[in-house]
Amino acid sequence: MSDLGALALVDDALPTEALFDRPLTALGGALDAAALRGMCLVFDATLGVDAEERRRVRASMRPYVTPALERAPRDFFACLDDPAPPRLLTSTRCRTIDGGTIVARRFVSGYSRFDPLLRDASVECRENGYIPVLHWMHDDPPAATVVALHGFTMGNPRFDAFALMVAQWFRMGLDVALMTLPFHGARSPRNARYSGELFASWHVGRLNESVRQSIHDVDLVTRWLASERDVPVGVIGLSLGGYVAALYAGLSPRPAFVMPVAPPVRLGALPLRLFALSRHRTTGDAPLSPDELRRAYRVHSPLTYPLAVPKERALISAGRGDRIVPPEHPHALWKHWGEPAIHWYSGSHIAPFRRREILAAGAHHLERLGIL
Repeated sequence: MSDLGALALVDDALPTEALFDRPLTALGGALDAAALRGMCLVFDATLGVDAEERRRVRASMRPYVTPALERAPRDFFACLDDPAPPRLLTSTRCRTIDGGTIVARRFVSGYSRFDPLLRDASVECRENGYIPVLHWMHDDPPAATVVALHGFTMGNPRFDAFALMVAQWFRMGLDVALMTLPFHGARSPRNARYSGELFASWHVGRLNESVRQSIHDVDLVTRWLASERDVPVGVIGLSLGGYVAALYAGLSPRPAFVMPVAPPVRLGALPLRLFALSRHRTTGDAPLSPDELRRAYRVHSPLTYPLAVPKERALISAGRGDRIVPPEHPHALWKHWGEPAIHWYSGSHIAPFRRREILAAGAHHLERLGIL
């Protein structure tokens, strides 16, 4: 079962891969396939729902598939048009590093739900009302600041910093603001079984509000950073963070650059694939069909909005052997954005080999923009 729909990948979409890199891509694909099986075991308890829950899941779609939003989906993000001033609650110096300091900041989110009638466990999560940001700051003015967004189930700053190559970006002369997405890491309730559990589920309202809050919070942090130092502020995101980064670039001209890595473009694809692998596939259909998921998530798909920043500011990076976010997704985003710069790396989602080449592609992109 797939939600790729019309996301076609023509045979010549990817440039020729070096012969010695092909085993890396094959190995990465195999590791991703094993990871999918593991994810299925972890999420199996949340994939199967009874008849009553199916009714609630379908009812949760209604506020997000109205004729008004069909005509004007950008209204879903009207919160960007007249935002409140950012509220920085605390700043704590963590440690000194070569050339700068790492500061732990905590902002008040102040997010208001699109659907004020939503009744869900996520509404009562007090931890989610704050935005933790680990801010890597240079002593001297940096070349730019990058807001770094982690992937689904991440949210531990130590591991996020490694995955997003924060130290390497810092050594290039960039400040980095490593932000925790809603319901991840320190923003998860204490009883969460895993980081991000309240972000994603079959419940459409929960996921849609989580994505909308992600955009709200990224914009809040970006505006604060822009007001603090007179340098460009851009966004880089990995996986789910890449989805948020790509969506933000379609909603706001604010980012000075955007670099999504392994970005999905339809969030319904992965749960449907996990359902197809789960024990529940023999007992009935998924709670929502691919068409229902496309309708429900259309308001926040990056494919719904044209690129709001100049095309030359965008760089997409994607794995040739990615089986969690298949190449069809970044390829569709690339086509939708008018074919901006794109870097295909050897390996996969959980095994991105040639990480130095991903970093080099990003550095070259910023050089072309005159930032580095």
